[in-house]
Amino acid sequence: SMSADTVNAYYNPSSNSINFPAAILQPPFYDFNAPRPYNYGGIGAVIAHEITHAFDSNGSHFDENGNLHDWWTEEDFKNFDARNQKVIDLYDGIEIVDGVKSNGKLTISENIADLGGMTAALVAAKTENDWNPEQFFTSWEIIWRNKSRDEYAKLLANIDVHSAAKIRGNVTPQNFPEFYETFDIQKGDGMWLDEDKRVQIW
Repeated sequence: SMSADTVNAYYNPSSNSINFPAAILQPPFYDFNAPRPYNYGGIGAVIAHEITHAFDSNGSHFDENGNLHDWWTEEDFKNFDARNQKVIDLYDGIEIVDGVKSNGKLTISENIADLGGMTAALVAAKTENDWNPEQFFTSWEIIWRNKSRDEYAKLLANIDVHSAAKIRGNVTPQNFPEFYETFDIQKGDGMWLDEDKRVQIW
């Protein structure tokens, strides 16, 4: 569904497949010469993001054969929906540009995938002998660098199911204790998020 020169990736629930055009397998997402923690924070988190889509607010309704079929238990869905509401609350109402705020409901599935992707990438990266959390989180921030006109940011805020790049880069890591430990973030700092607002789905 994407050409080889497209810098993007996607999950297809109908085929239960994750797909990566060649163009995303280059810096800053993946760098053959970079330390492994850097690549875990970039392409590793992106790969895990796409896998997580199979279990997000949309993908969870498809089974392993790509059929629309609720295979989770009723209790699982109930607990999942409660956590999803916390994700909506966390990502909702963040100012993107003057007068334009993020929509937590519109972006719920992508925000779940970002949280799940970072969780899985962190678990994997920490098994490596050269684990370096600063490289990991810095890489995550770098892949979401973005410049755009305010008009374009306003358009995306209304139609895009992805959160704005600065939200993806900044809010997602705020849910992980390793982020605070790595950069010595304390209460009162700009990147601090109170523990009762942090979200962990898996």
